[in-house]
Amino acid sequence: MVVLLLGCAQVDPGPPPVDTARLGETLGDLQLAEAIIAEVPVLVRDSMQAVYYDSVLADHGYTRQEFDSIMWIVRQEPAWIDSVYTRAGEIVSREMIEQ
Repeated sequence: MVVLLLGCAQVDPGPPPVDTARLGETLGDLQLAEAIIAEVPVLVRDSMQAVYYDSVLADHGYTRQEFDSIMWIVRQEPAWIDSVYTRAGEIVSREMIEQ
């Protein structure tokens, strides 16, 4: 019985519920913002982090709550989150090369 159930199980998670390319670009930009924030003096770092994050998310059409909810959903499937972080890594790498 178990063999039959496992034989019918779908291995492919299917398409992600969101545009992973857009999400990856957003995450890449957030990682770049994090790198910039590390250079800000400690006294204003937290407030600047909030400003940078909100600005990046707004540029990509997300609120913080939307972004967090979408990331929570995408993290449930390894293939989806892998594609998001791969895209984010490409963004960060490209920016590092250009500078």
